[in-house]
Amino acid sequence: MAYNPYPIIEVDIDDLHLDLDNYRVPTRSPNEAAALKYLFASEDVMGAARLILRDQYFDNEVPIVVPDLSGYLVLEGNRRVSALKALRNPSLVPAYENEVRALLRRYQVEAQHLPTSIRVIVVPDRETAEPHIARLHTGLSKRRWSRDQQAKFYYSLLDADTTVDDLKAQYPDVDVVRFIKMAVTRKFLAAVHFSDISLRTYAASDELKMSAFEYAYRHKDIAAAIGIEFDREGHLLPRDQTPEQIAHALPASKRAALEHLLTEFRANRLNTRSPALRKDTKEYEELLAKLYSFAPPVASPPAPGGTQPSPTPAPRRGRNGGGPAGPGPTSPSNPAPTSRGPNHPNTKSTLDLSGVDYSDVVVNLKIRYIELRSINVDQFPIAAAMLLRSILECTIKYHFEARNSSVTGELARIFQQVSQNYGNIKALKGSINAISSGNAQSPGSIQWFNLVCHSADAVVKPDDVRTAWRVVNPLIRHLLRPPGQSTQ
Repeated sequence: MAYNPYPIIEVDIDDLHLDLDNYRVPTRSPNEAAALKYLFASEDVMGAARLILRDQYFDNEVPIVVPDLSGYLVLEGNRRVSALKALRNPSLVPAYENEVRALLRRYQVEAQHLPTSIRVIVVPDRETAEPHIARLHTGLSKRRWSRDQQAKFYYSLLDADTTVDDLKAQYPDVDVVRFIKMAVTRKFLAAVHFSDISLRTYAASDELKMSAFEYAYRHKDIAAAIGIEFDREGHLLPRDQTPEQIAHALPASKRAALEHLLTEFRANRLNTRSPALRKDTKEYEELLAKLYSFAPPVASPPAPGGTQPSPTPAPRRGRNGGGPAGPGPTSPSNPAPTSRGPNHPNTKSTLDLSGVDYSDVVVNLKIRYIELRSINVDQFPIAAAMLLRSILECTIKYHFEARNSSVTGELARIFQQVSQNYGNIKALKGSINAISSGNAQSPGSIQWFNLVCHSADAVVKPDDVRTAWRVVNPLIRHLLRPPGQSTQ
């Protein structure tokens, strides 16, 4: 086929219109506002906006457009164009407006150089562009979106002004409630604090298909066993809590039942064809019995005559809270009891401050450490993250003040002094680089701390706080060392 160059022209951003049939959106958007909302919620347009501000817009891959009645329709490059539109007018995305404005304030100087027009390549029609767009993204022709992706789409459309009933009216041929259930269940599963950490990765990934897992939770008996209950709109109950909050408060017995269920799915012993997921089968009753076996036993009724049955004496525990203590002194016939070691830090509801000596800091900073040591991360992850940021900033200022070289300003500014003084210490390089260079999705980084403290839309999970603590811990311990003591 002969080379046929298409014109590349410069077009005002306001004259570029999003493609409502864009392949990223599983179902045609009714208008550009809905397309923007979905792209921001599911395609990380905020990340694209951040990169444009930080590194400036670079048109090495120009958008592909086709002329329409009022300008040009963007067939390829909808994320970039969406980011530019929102940066120029944050009110176009009400759910992310505050986050976009915060980004513009942070990059105030760079924002002054945002382009008002960009170069695009103009093709005569959609059919001409399709094979090139498919090659850019997959090397294959476009594929239908999965049910999980459709669930993300419909859930992203919900906000203070859009209800499930609105979506039903807007998409009369779609089982919207089913997709809402899929979306909230995925959010719930991704936030559960599993004892098997690998299960959390599995539950949050595409490896677990919601279209398969719904065969389990559609049965109310199974749903109740794992702590799930839906209302008529597909939302989790109680409605005054988010799926993440419900997951964080999940009782241990229901979490154990959920772990068993997910383990069976991961091993493919449960799937859409399993008799255990069909009522009125022996396998279904056996599965229910197993899930409910994790519930705590019901107390025995009083014995006849009003007397209580004699309780079984509780075994004596070892010093560390491990297994039962031995019945007597150690001897060849009575070996010393074996006590299990300390719990893994990720299984504790509080942060592990082992090795952090804050005994000599000023009293108000010491109180912060005491509160951080005591706060329940599973119940109050946002408060714990904010307190951790405060401790990091205050410890840096305390450290330099004690060495007669005080620093002032916000965290990003004073951290420059930390990098300058200690960035070459081998033991601290990883911590310092992660804090200073990580993005807003990297717990423990300055950007992540700022997002948590300043964005009402930021989601913080308990494991995010634990990860953040592991990132800042080496630096914190160094900053608390007496002057002259080296870092190993």
